[in-house]
Amino acid sequence: MNLEKIKSAPSTREIDITNMNIPYHRPILPSDIHDVFPKSIQSGWLTTGPQVEKYENALKAYLGSDHVVAVNSCTGALHLALAAKGFGPGEKFIVPTNTFVASAAVGEWLGMEPILIDCDPNSHNFDLNRVEKALTQNANIKAIVPVHVAGEPVDMKVIFEWAEKYNLFVIEDAAHALEAESTAGKIGNTNHAAAFSFYANKNITTGGEGGALSTNDEQLAYDVKHLSIHGLSKDGWERYSAKNGWRYEITQLGYKYNMTDISGAFGITQLTHVDEWHKKRFQIIQKFKSGFDKINGLTLPSFNIHGKHGYHLYIVQFKEDLWRISRDEFIKKVNKSGIGTSVHYVPLHLHSYYQKTYGYTNGDFPVATALSNRIISLPLYPDLKDEEVEYIIHTLNQLWTQYSL
Repeated sequence: MNLEKIKSAPSTREIDITNMNIPYHRPILPSDIHDVFPKSIQSGWLTTGPQVEKYENALKAYLGSDHVVAVNSCTGALHLALAAKGFGPGEKFIVPTNTFVASAAVGEWLGMEPILIDCDPNSHNFDLNRVEKALTQNANIKAIVPVHVAGEPVDMKVIFEWAEKYNLFVIEDAAHALEAESTAGKIGNTNHAAAFSFYANKNITTGGEGGALSTNDEQLAYDVKHLSIHGLSKDGWERYSAKNGWRYEITQLGYKYNMTDISGAFGITQLTHVDEWHKKRFQIIQKFKSGFDKINGLTLPSFNIHGKHGYHLYIVQFKEDLWRISRDEFIKKVNKSGIGTSVHYVPLHLHSYYQKTYGYTNGDFPVATALSNRIISLPLYPDLKDEEVEYIIHTLNQLWTQYSL
């Protein structure tokens, strides 16, 4: 890109856009990575140990829950919760089609059958009317996986009422919703379970990978903890310390999902900024709202929330009938301008695996299908500089000027 000056909308401040390159996500990292690691790690203890426990306690305090088990991914937390409840073949669970594959795969690994649900076009979460219909029409539904897409909370008061009525286990996919609060209160403070993600592009990260399960159910937390370490009666920190002794027992057949102390130490540092970074993302959203208000060809997110939003994603909808280019061509032009984008999501029923396995077709779930063809996720993270935000605004306004009908 040639050196030039632009005047962005709505600001009149000039911006130098020489080699402007804005990735879809950029985490905030400490200037010296060694500042993250305490003496226990620098002395050589790297796997699950005191830093994981410290991080779990910090998460408990933040979420207001009784128990947190830190693991290596949100996927692991979801899987462990369902496994700990003993679900298996012949049983079904409800999950939105508008989600990442992990939300459904975790039940399928246990032999359960997913019942997919279409979404609401505004919230992008599953349509609650369709959820209740599925509950009355399908036998042997044992669990439900509400996904708080983009950080917008599902109406959990209604979900928990149905859980009571239909004897369901609720495991919330809260990968986008660490900061969020629903109609039932803080997400994570639940007598069922909620799973969080600390992947590299989430609102906080534990060094690239990581997750946690939060619950007020002591037995569930105990089972998840031990299932995460092969069903061992002691983790490595307990087995190798002088005071506890080496002897251990396999109490149940488990998995390998534990978090490392390196990840835990990273998370402790990140969690101290969670409210500050949440506020910064909201400020960016406000700038986008005013900066894009003249682009009639885009529908901006409405944030019609049931509580407090997590502000994890900024998803716009492309009105193809108002443009001379397609959504995919628009994405290419945005990318060519040096701005990273994504799409959340290609619904599950459109993937070949779900079509081959369960007989879904492209004609199923029309709301999610249509939505997937017009959405674009723009960068939204606290490390976005003011000039980068203004450049994104300028670029999309320029494209609207060039390619609107």
